[in-house]
Amino acid sequence: MVKKYRTKKAGESQVRQFKSKALQYQKAMSLAYESGLWDAAVSNAVHAVILMANAVTGRESGEYYADKDHAQAPEYLKEIVGPDASKAKEQMAQVLNMKGMVEYEARGCTQRDAAGATKRVERFFSWAEKVIP
Repeated sequence: MVKKYRTKKAGESQVRQFKSKALQYQKAMSLAYESGLWDAAVSNAVHAVILMANAVTGRESGEYYADKDHAQAPEYLKEIVGPDASKAKEQMAQVLNMKGMVEYEARGCTQRDAAGATKRVERFFSWAEKVIP
């Protein structure tokens, strides 16, 4: 059987570390947004959502998504958690859709981009805190 996703094992200590790092990126996202650093806010949003998703899937399945291309990570999250993750999957996907723009394109992020990413991360984290308090 061919594995559908590239994953790595995650024990409880890794889950705690992923969550801790996710919270740091969330804080950095908020500080960047408050300072008008739109690109930094969006970049931190991307990292925050990836790390929190790793914490959730690590807790739920003992594995986290480990492919360099995170395009399938939201679907992996939903497969691991189930239908309760449908909205979270969409929030995550929308943030990850900004990854290429913020990290590889010359165009800068706008305040609107940063506000949208920040709002989506906050919603995602609110959901994730219910899954892994």
